Amino acid sequence: MRRKLALRFGTMAAAATLALGVAPAANAAFNLYQHDNYGGHYAVFNGSDVELNNKYWAGTTQVMQNGASSMRNQTNSYVGLWDIGGSCTGSSYTAKPNSSDSDFSNNNFDNKASCVKFL
Repeated sequence: MRRKLALRFGTMAAAATLALGVAPAANAAFNLYQHDNYGGHYAVFNGSDVELNNKYWAGTTQVMQNGASSMRNQTNSYVGLWDIGGSCTGSSYTAKPNSSDSDFSNNNFDNKASCVKFL
């Protein structure tokens, strides 16, 4: 009986989360996309990665350095992007918490990301 009740409450909580459109905290991440409007391949970041020359687009063997054109920041953190990996210097872009940008061209940062740093 307890098991059925616990299962029922768990199912109800999951349904309520979906109905409200609220993603669970475990899914909060910073995502980069290969193309404008969140198209093409993507990469998920749950923390800083200062060298994108050794990170691949999800499901590929294609290096993602200097290849991002849009982003979604589903975290409560500011996230900085730079065009020089390792040292995280050069041109930069800062994503505000819980924000998105469908086209980096309007910020003169299209295809420049080489470093991702949670601030």
